[in-house]
Amino acid sequence: MAAYSEEYWSKRLDPSTPEKVKRAIKRIYNSYPADKLPQGLCDPMYIMNILAFELGIGDGQGNFNLDD
Repeated sequence: MAAYSEEYWSKRLDPSTPEKVKRAIKRIYNSYPADKLPQGLCDPMYIMNILAFELGIGDGQGNFNLDD
C-alpha cells in the first residue's frame, strides 16, 4: 500500500485539523493503493468532511465536534 510523506500531508491538512481527523484520513489513504484514491490537494479533507458530516461529528465544512 501507499506510504505518504509528511510533506504530502502538510500540503493537504491544515495544522488546525484535529489529530483524530488527521489519523483517520491517513489510515484511509494508507489502506488503499494510491491509484485508487483521489490525490488532489483538497481531496483528503473533502472525504473527511463528508464522513464527519454523515457521522454527525462535523458540519461538512472543516468544523469537527470531537471529544478530546
